[in-house]
Amino acid sequence: MSSSAGIPSLGRTYGALYVGSCLGFMLYGLTVHQVYKYYKLYPSDIAFLKYLVLLIFVLETFHTLLWVIDGYHYFIQDYFDPDALSIGHWTDKINIFLTGLVIVICQGFYARRVFLIGPKFKGLVAIAAMCMGLFFGFDIAAGVIAFTTLNLVTFARYSWMISAAYGFALVTDIILTGTLVVVLLRCRTGLQQTDSVVELLVIYAINTGLLTSIFGVLAFVFALILPGNLIYAGISIVVAKLYANSVLAVLNSRRALQHRLLDDLPISISMHKAAPRHHQGIMESWSVPQLPTSTTLKFATLHTTEPGTQSNADLRKSEERSSEGDVQAAEDA
Repeated sequence: MSSSAGIPSLGRTYGALYVGSCLGFMLYGLTVHQVYKYYKLYPSDIAFLKYLVLLIFVLETFHTLLWVIDGYHYFIQDYFDPDALSIGHWTDKINIFLTGLVIVICQGFYARRVFLIGPKFKGLVAIAAMCMGLFFGFDIAAGVIAFTTLNLVTFARYSWMISAAYGFALVTDIILTGTLVVVLLRCRTGLQQTDSVVELLVIYAINTGLLTSIFGVLAFVFALILPGNLIYAGISIVVAKLYANSVLAVLNSRRALQHRLLDDLPISISMHKAAPRHHQGIMESWSVPQLPTSTTLKFATLHTTEPGTQSNADLRKSEERSSEGDVQAAEDA
């Protein structure tokens, strides 16, 4: 349906928001499940991670509630008022700020993770932080303009700011993911068993940001080439949910992936006594499964399941006890 008197095409504006909202609601259900799973599996996590999960949950709940109000306004309350369709609702404008805030918080989590596991790359992390700041700056500017413009047609002239914001978000993702992959690849030892573990973690690191990057590119492109539509806004709903779920998935996968690594790698891993204090409890501070690094971990000789040797199950129990002790030491510090 196209409009003549300045009324936007419903299919490419509020139809896109409707589809994006439906997908966002489904992803919010996944967010609720992951939050419940996190607090159930990791009651002893450091306070920073607990508050981070709580903040993400509160923001995502508010984000979802605003889109419910937005849908009720356009599809129920003002359904027979065509003029209202050309005027953006206050929930649309607030969600510009809220979406940017969720993305910045999640990217900040990834930046912290890269900094903790690879402090040598703090220059790249600083560049990523600058891109995060530019992203949030364009996001705030677009939100302010949205509150000052009268209708969607006027705001279409400024949709390039949304595209620029997602462009910087994409650059941030590439820098952080690329740096993490480089750090992981430097952990290769030349042994087939250890290298296979590193390759697994590289694939895992890339996959955690793959969906967010794909939808970020779509939002970037549609905001640039179709400024008069709201397709990019519908995509942005999904993007915010994907960022939140990707962080929660990283946190919740630590235990399962740690067990898998112990099964695939029958190597006794022990903490180096001379490691710096900030490397204690690296599993929790890095927020991904524990990784063998040259500065913090050393490999002992291979074990088999012959009599008198440790089995993988024993290694797993020993590693769990060691991780719990490291976490407690980090919290005490």
